[in-house]
Amino acid sequence: MKLFELAFACKLYGPFGDYDSSLEQFREIIGSALDLGEPTHRRALFIWLRKWGCRQFAKSHEGIAGNTLLAWAENFLRALPLPSIPLLSLSPTAIRNAADAYDDLKDRRASWQERKSGRCLVAFGPAGAAKTLFALRPNALPPWGDPIRDRLGYDESAESYGRFLADAQCHLKEVLKEARHFGITPDDLPAKLGRPRSSLAKLVDEYFWVTITNCCTPPRRSELRRWLTWAGGSPTLH
Repeated sequence: MKLFELAFACKLYGPFGDYDSSLEQFREIIGSALDLGEPTHRRALFIWLRKWGCRQFAKSHEGIAGNTLLAWAENFLRALPLPSIPLLSLSPTAIRNAADAYDDLKDRRASWQERKSGRCLVAFGPAGAAKTLFALRPNALPPWGDPIRDRLGYDESAESYGRFLADAQCHLKEVLKEARHFGITPDDLPAKLGRPRSSLAKLVDEYFWVTITNCCTPPRRSELRRWLTWAGGSPTLH
C-alpha cells in the first residue's frame, strides 16, 4: 500500500454508499465507547451491523444475539486491547488475544433460521465477529469481509485473523514512513486524506473495501502524471 493509493481509496470511499452515515448514527448512540451491558448500545450495534451487510443479525432475534454477546464478553472482553491503543501499537500478544476473541465469537449463535429440515443455527460468522470487534475497538481492530479475506489469501481461522491484523500493521507502517517525507504525522493522516473521523485501522479497511470489494484499482504513476498534465492545461501528454 502506497500513500497515493490510500489517498485514492479514501477519496472514493465516502461516495460509494451510506457507510459513513450509518457509522455516524451508531456513534451518536454509543458516544465514546460501545457498552455491551447497555441494551440501547446492543440494539444500535445490530442495526449498524445489518446496514454493513451482516444479515445474520435478524431484528426478531436481537435478544438471542445480545445474550450471546454478553456471554462472550464475560470471557473475552477484558482480553481485548484498551480502547485507546491503536493498531500500530498492538503487540504480538495483543494480536493473539484478539484473534482468540474473534475465533470464539464467530462460531457463537446470532439467530435461528427455519428451514425445511428444521431449525438451523446462524452464527456470528467471520465478518460479523470482525465487525463487532471493530465496533468495540475501532482504533485497533479493522473489520474484514468475505471478498477481502478471499483475495488476500486468508481463511476464517483465528490464525488468519491474527495475520490480517499483523499485515495491516505492516501496511500502515509503510504508508506512514512515506508520509513522514511530506511532514505528515500519524495523527494528521486521516484529515490529510479527507477522512478525519476514521482511525488508522479504519483507513486500512477503506483501502481494501474500495480496491478489493469494489475492484477499483488505484491508478498507475504514469496515469497520475498524465492527469496532472491535463489538470495543468498542457497539450503535451506523457
